[in-house]
Amino acid sequence: MHTLLRTLLAAALLAVSVSLAAQDGMTWRRVAPENLVFIGMDEGEIVLELNPAFAPETVHRFRQKVRDDFYRGLSFYRVIEGFVAQAGPGSDIPVGEDEQLPPEFQRLRDDEELAWTGVQMDDLFAPETGFVDGFPAARDARSVWLTHCPGAVAVARGTAPDTGAHDFYIVIGQAPRYLDRNLTVFARVIDGMEVAQRIARGPTEENGIIENDMARSRIGRMRLADQLAEEEQREFYVMDTTSQGFRDMMTARRDRDHDFFVHTPPAVLDVCQVPVATRVERVSRLSRRVQE
Repeated sequence: MHTLLRTLLAAALLAVSVSLAAQDGMTWRRVAPENLVFIGMDEGEIVLELNPAFAPETVHRFRQKVRDDFYRGLSFYRVIEGFVAQAGPGSDIPVGEDEQLPPEFQRLRDDEELAWTGVQMDDLFAPETGFVDGFPAARDARSVWLTHCPGAVAVARGTAPDTGAHDFYIVIGQAPRYLDRNLTVFARVIDGMEVAQRIARGPTEENGIIENDMARSRIGRMRLADQLAEEEQREFYVMDTTSQGFRDMMTARRDRDHDFFVHTPPAVLDVCQVPVATRVERVSRLSRRVQE
């Protein structure tokens, strides 16, 4: 039993050491306050970083809905274990044609504008994967798009591409990459992913739909950074995915030559398995913590 515990501990420490191997060369990017959204729930707080570079119209609408307190009291009504947690009014509020969002599934590739850090060529779902300002992404010769890695936040929609409006979902399980370029990814969770994992699940046989309204996890309030009280103000920093330290960390994760491995894994790296850590500084007390 003790041998098993030591083995598991060694594996855990190995994962941590690989993640932190390149801290010396790591730099951090401050998240623009206007791109921060705070989701308050009984389960805790989830913090999102919006991405207007990839989904400008969706982000603009979402900011306005948050400022208008649209989501207060709404629930996560469809939650599938290992897949997504979907929230919003659902079918309770009809969507008018003027409220439907245009699909922002991808954007034109612009190597001069987007700071690309490559991860892997010939990915199963794309010719190339990488990071753009901390967001997992993929691209081909013409276009670039955000990927459905755990923590991705996207617009829920019906069959037609332009039927998304108010409802959104958080990827809480394995990366459903087959959804890439089929739904608009407009944000990602940068803090509180453990809170997202506490959201009440729905029955698998009902496709995750939670019919009992009282059994759902509910949004208390959703706020932008400038809506926070002074004592709640925080600055968020994420790993700079263009830094040499981040590239070194990816190399360490790709080339796993540690003595722990009996069979050396192949030198491949899934973009959804690269951690992008977040550092939080409380403006009032300047306290700091690191989350991976």
